[in-house]
Amino acid sequence: MTEFEYRGVGGMMCRAGDFKKLFPERDPDCNKYDFGIAVLLGGCREYSGAVKLANLSLSALKSGCGISRLAVVDRIADYVAPYLLESTLTPLSSLCEEELSRAFAGAASVGIGMGFGRSSDRIAAVEYAVSTLECPLLIDADGLWALSRIEYESRGNVVITPHLGEFRRLYGDVDAEDSVKAAVEYAGEYNVTVLLKGRITTVTDGRRVLFVDRGCPGMATAGSGDVLSGVITGINAQSGEDLCLNAACGAFICGAAAEYAQRRTGQVSLTASDTVSEIYKAVREIQNT
Repeated sequence: MTEFEYRGVGGMMCRAGDFKKLFPERDPDCNKYDFGIAVLLGGCREYSGAVKLANLSLSALKSGCGISRLAVVDRIADYVAPYLLESTLTPLSSLCEEELSRAFAGAASVGIGMGFGRSSDRIAAVEYAVSTLECPLLIDADGLWALSRIEYESRGNVVITPHLGEFRRLYGDVDAEDSVKAAVEYAGEYNVTVLLKGRITTVTDGRRVLFVDRGCPGMATAGSGDVLSGVITGINAQSGEDLCLNAACGAFICGAAAEYAQRRTGQVSLTASDTVSEIYKAVREIQNT
């Protein structure tokens, strides 16, 4: 890492070698349970986004978790199932606490909110996850909308991944130039890790500030945020010791993978699926440093 200042805040710029310890050499006798179950809860009837949800789940596997479990309400399960190969699918009859407990059983990490929709039961689901889960919990997209509507206390296990507009909903109105300072303040006050997306992505737990500058214009496409959520949740499943570093690693992997993909597709035609297909190159870049 090298010292770096962005929008008036000093921190450290991350490079590939800074994440190498997150991907240690694996024992020849290892099995999938050694690398954690990543549970991803998202989707709704209006925004089933079957392909996006499949990309979300696959990105968790490609970042190294042992099992990726995609939990969706049962009325969209049949739409999603054909797009899943290695991931498991858990249909939920509702988002009641009993069903959520079943979805989260055995989880080493959880991601919630992607394509989730906005309704009272979604708010209740996010509140239940924040109040009960002890494993790392990532909240994104509509999950951030739900989070903005509850009072919550974090155990330090929550990672939020907003873009500036979503962050304003949580923090209040803030200019882009002051957004990094605001992210540090919010992370410290609520005991969460904030990943603020941007050309230079900021990751902070209120004490440390990490920056990631990997990425490309082709990432401005639907589903890129879902891939990031899947990658971070997959990394968290393997180790929840340093969520700030994990989140920065996720941003690095997605940015680097998109760069590799854009070399094939060009800026205009890049899709989230293209980024997923190149995740292995980004992970290999980290491991080979």
